[in-house]
Amino acid sequence: MLSPLGHNTLIQLIGKLLATLAGLVVVAFMTRSLGPTGFGHYTTIIVFLQTFAILIDFGLTMTAGRSLGEHKIPSHIFLSNLLSFRVITAAMTFALAPTVALFLPYPGIVKLGITATSLAFFLASLTQSFQAVFQASLKSGYLVAADLAGKLLLLVGTILVAQLNLGLMAFLAVYTFSSAAIAGGTLFYARKLMPFKWELDLLVWKTIWLATWPIAITIGLNLIYLKADTLILAATWPAHDVGLYGVAYKVLEVLLAVPAIIGGLVLPLAARYLALADKTSLKQLFNDSFDTLLAAGAAIIAGGIIVGTPIIILLAGGDFAVAGQLLMPLSLATALIFIGNVTGYFIFALGKQRQIIPLYIMVAITALILYFILIPRYSYWGAAWGTVTVEALMAVVSLILLKRWGLVPSVARWPKILLATAILIIGLLLPLPLILKILVAGLMYGVTVWYLKLIPLQKSL
Repeated sequence: MLSPLGHNTLIQLIGKLLATLAGLVVVAFMTRSLGPTGFGHYTTIIVFLQTFAILIDFGLTMTAGRSLGEHKIPSHIFLSNLLSFRVITAAMTFALAPTVALFLPYPGIVKLGITATSLAFFLASLTQSFQAVFQASLKSGYLVAADLAGKLLLLVGTILVAQLNLGLMAFLAVYTFSSAAIAGGTLFYARKLMPFKWELDLLVWKTIWLATWPIAITIGLNLIYLKADTLILAATWPAHDVGLYGVAYKVLEVLLAVPAIIGGLVLPLAARYLALADKTSLKQLFNDSFDTLLAAGAAIIAGGIIVGTPIIILLAGGDFAVAGQLLMPLSLATALIFIGNVTGYFIFALGKQRQIIPLYIMVAITALILYFILIPRYSYWGAAWGTVTVEALMAVVSLILLKRWGLVPSVARWPKILLATAILIIGLLLPLPLILKILVAGLMYGVTVWYLKLIPLQKSL
């Protein structure tokens, strides 16, 4: 039987799979309705606001997960102050976003879209803060239910807008409405699990800020290499190129929720092991998490290389076929992000976030140099391979730092991961129709992973 942690991981993964499928259908309707140029405008709007959303997080999602695991502040007091802190800071930030957009070399439709969609990202920022409540309580089903309800509204609304050919602004209105539904459902269920209210306690705010400011700095530096590629591409190349890059990135972006789910689940547990000075359990948790994401990353690389182009054509249509080739470097970048994600969570759990600030400064500077050299010359190819280089640098340096602090990945399960990936590759090379091929290959991979016991079922995940 699955442990409670494993059960919640499974619920979140299933929920995320369903939400991902809905999201891909949304992309399919949008790309066919807007075309590469229109979808390029949409991509620029969303990435621009995502930049502010990541910045405004201040690391509060990670702080909430660790604080709820440590139990140093009563949960209801912490959450009440977290809510007020988040509302005030997010409101100020997303009121600023449209003003900043006015001074950037983007088309008028993009600037108007940024203004209209800021509310959606404000609401999403509230939702994100309270994910830790469900993860700490091991009640992920509520979170999944709220998210799926909102995604269903997004799907239905997108189909209607596409069928009626209402254009970009109507798609953005549907996006905002679905974000409001998800935020409302998340806060409703979170309050049932851990009652909270509007509260301003400056001592608690100080505690939150002292815990989170190093993360806020690293997140700000993270933005440079996570989102700068698309923003620089949008400022130097036509929206058509941004649309092609945006579709390729969208296919893989939905998969980035996997390390976030696993990291959010293991963070409270890692904090607990540290509080108990249980180094053995902490190391086991790290290895289980690392191997799980390594296996997932290897599968993504195989899929991106072998069936990337057919998937893009099926998803977005023949106008976006070039984006399929971009899945090769971007799948590699995604796998590296998986590794960087798990190392980042454990660096935070160890309380070493201040020590890694120089690392993030170095990576951010490297990223900017690469992007400004490669993107103006090579368009989306420069963006893709620049991202691979930067993510590889981040993963390697993070692993070196963790080794200093006593956490080293074990290679014991790596031959099994290679074997499972080889089985997946064989499945993807079968002469079958695309959908059937993916289903058969996925089944072969899943059975192999289960048989080889690559996903820990008891103590950790």
